[in-house]
Amino acid sequence: MNCVITFPSVYHAFRAKKILKEQSIIAELVPVPRELSASCEGLAAQVSEQDVDRAVEILGAKGIVMLQKGVKLVQAY
Repeated sequence: MNCVITFPSVYHAFRAKKILKEQSIIAELVPVPRELSASCEGLAAQVSEQDVDRAVEILGAKGIVMLQKGVKLVQAY
């Protein structure tokens, strides 16, 4: 199962992807799922369920602002 982390801006999403890649965590940027935002605006990082806690910890330590952390998705993108 995949999880997503949402951000307040596209800037934070792109920084998060770069930071996670440096830590060997695969993160795909996807539109914010409709279940999380009616407007579907913005980007979210989709990561595996096994990596999500580590990803949130790393991003927090690097000062990346996150809105929703580790929301599980039933349907992957």
